[in-house]
Amino acid sequence: MVGPSIIFYIIFAIPYIYVMYWLVKQDKRKYAWGISVVTVIAIVALYVSQKASKNAIENYKQHQIDAREAEQELN
Repeated sequence: MVGPSIIFYIIFAIPYIYVMYWLVKQDKRKYAWGISVVTVIAIVALYVSQKASKNAIENYKQHQIDAREAEQELN
């Protein structure tokens, strides 16, 4: 699957958008809380994304090595 699943949207995206809208509406001081929360979440999301991508690449490379070894054992 290439894109995010419906579970992602139901569990994370929709509640996040709702909470951010509510938080920004509550803030009377130029949306300072909303901007700071969005910034922190974006930084954490970038870190997690980079870490997950690195792990996925390492797992893929290991899978290729294992597949070659298994193929050689069969021959």
